[in-house]
Amino acid sequence: MSDRYTVIFEGRIMPGKSAGMVKDRLKSALKTDDQGIAKLFIGTPVAVRRNTDLATAEKYKQVFAAAGAFCDIRKDGAAESQAPEPPSGDSASVADAFKESQSPAPPQPPASPIKVHYITTSDGGKMIITNIETVPGKTMLEHFGLVSGSTIRAKHIGRDLMASLKNLVGGELKGYTQLLQESRQQAMDRMTEEARLMGANAIVNVRFSTSSVAQGAAELYAYGTAVRVE
Repeated sequence: MSDRYTVIFEGRIMPGKSAGMVKDRLKSALKTDDQGIAKLFIGTPVAVRRNTDLATAEKYKQVFAAAGAFCDIRKDGAAESQAPEPPSGDSASVADAFKESQSPAPPQPPASPIKVHYITTSDGGKMIITNIETVPGKTMLEHFGLVSGSTIRAKHIGRDLMASLKNLVGGELKGYTQLLQESRQQAMDRMTEEARLMGANAIVNVRFSTSSVAQGAAELYAYGTAVRVE
């Protein structure tokens, strides 16, 4: 039969700790009330938990230490003649509170699945697009390398005129916003088509860049890594 132990508390508080603070912390850690804490501070040794295994006794010691108090662990036999029970009953209420405080937290609901973006390819299929290095929830089977798509767009004279007016009064340059949205979509479509022709069904690490290529014209460039996932 394995050895059994008793956890003894003598009311000793660590240096620099106040009794009020220690009592408040123990009350919170043990999930008990003022009456339960008062049973521990009666001026004589109190058996907080009897006839327990060493691992459980060590847990009690850690709880008291975290609250700023000392407690002792004594092997049963020697402890029985030295540590009386609390005057108003045994230590079951404190032990039960400790068990409750150590019980595992209730299971949390599963996290919502990570959503990935799909683009419809020219043959009616779906291409997964993600800006991270993997596709969540899927295994990467084959790597095809870099794919890209680009488009060069020039400013429209009508949009340019409206932009000049907006510079005077402020506000969103909606003509340019639409131009950039169309450019991004066209670059993405061309990148996706290149990946499809390679046999890929996903593109990871997708990025965009822009550069000026002529007066009033700019290139929008989309690129990523074509892969095949299960």
